[in-house]
Amino acid sequence: MFGTVVSTPLAGEQADHHRSSRVSWLVWGVGAICYCAALFHRASLGVAAPEALQRFNVPPAILALFSALQLGVYLALQVPSGLLADRLGPRKVITGGMVALAVGSAVFAVSGSIYGGIVGRMLIGFGDAFMFTNVLRLAAHWFPPHRFGKVAALTGLAGGLGQVVSTLPLGLSLHGLGWVPTFLGAAALTLGLAVVAVLVIRDQPEPVPQAHAEPERVVHALRDVIAQRGTKHSFWVHFVLMAQFLAVTTLWGAPWLTTAQGHGQPEVGSLLLLCVLGFIGGSWFAGQHISGRPQRRDRFTLALSCAVVAVWAVLVGWPAVLPLPVLVVALVVIGVGGGGAMLAFDGARMANAAHRSGTASGVVNMGGFTAAVFIQLLVGAVLQVVSLLPAAAAYRWAFAPVLVLLAAGTVAQWRLRVPKAS
Repeated sequence: MFGTVVSTPLAGEQADHHRSSRVSWLVWGVGAICYCAALFHRASLGVAAPEALQRFNVPPAILALFSALQLGVYLALQVPSGLLADRLGPRKVITGGMVALAVGSAVFAVSGSIYGGIVGRMLIGFGDAFMFTNVLRLAAHWFPPHRFGKVAALTGLAGGLGQVVSTLPLGLSLHGLGWVPTFLGAAALTLGLAVVAVLVIRDQPEPVPQAHAEPERVVHALRDVIAQRGTKHSFWVHFVLMAQFLAVTTLWGAPWLTTAQGHGQPEVGSLLLLCVLGFIGGSWFAGQHISGRPQRRDRFTLALSCAVVAVWAVLVGWPAVLPLPVLVVALVVIGVGGGGAMLAFDGARMANAAHRSGTASGVVNMGGFTAAVFIQLLVGAVLQVVSLLPAAAAYRWAFAPVLVLLAAGTVAQWRLRVPKAS
């Protein structure tokens, strides 16, 4: 009798825990799939760049404007995205972002003019801007704090899967189905995901009573988030590790590999896939072995930043076409660096209060995308200036500003690292 009395409530609590855990993974999982779709749309131009040059009949510098404006819209909306995550909740914001992605992909699919192409990419940047910070907001509400770093890394893995689809599978679809069916199909699938998001996602496990009569002032929240050493350090981690990954996967990877490195289009898809697989591996390793440990995290991200600086130094300084083994190693390191950038959000979450997690993620996310916008514009501008040089030499000059930005961000990381325990 006594054993029955004790075991019944424990069994009930265990069942409630398992049910709550399943719901947590379901809610976060739908958000992660939406982020996966956003990463597909973000990276699609990188693989479709050769076809886009022909379809829109533009030089590389103008194609860089497509990507720069897309990333610029994304960048400009990062702080608003974080604030909306904290104010409106992820369900509404993710659903709206998915609708914008679907419309942007449809416009990009049917347009044959440069203006329509730019509008489509800007709409994609708009929708993409609201995905990541809101999925992290779901993780902050639906999982305990000690699991946030691992779930954030899994979110990065989901994004990596979206980029996998945007490499070789997208290239095969473009060649097999054509431009319009490929991007219109992507738009239809994205719209379907928006419906799933609005039906499944819930902002938090249960209604939480408001601690304050009125919401925190935006200026005060931003000032407090930016003042944290962990926020500043995480900003520079993302600045270095994510920007250099975006430089390759969102635009310049495919043109560089074809014109400067002499690889055919099928090979390019496979090489970019290696980069994305490196991203997935880096995200997994960071979540399993690094997240939640501040000093280990800072040492790891600094070492990884030094590694990607060394890789870009090779890309700039190598006097001829890269041997295939060197190229493969370089692309894998670039991808692992992008995956390691997920640790920036672990640092931001640990440095800030839970109710500011969306704002902190938005501020940190600005790091990589600020650098990415500069990189897209600078590489395109340098390529225009040195257009008379052979392609291999032209890209070495064009990648020099990337190296400078990465080195500067690595120095900033080192200065803001966690001090050694006394």
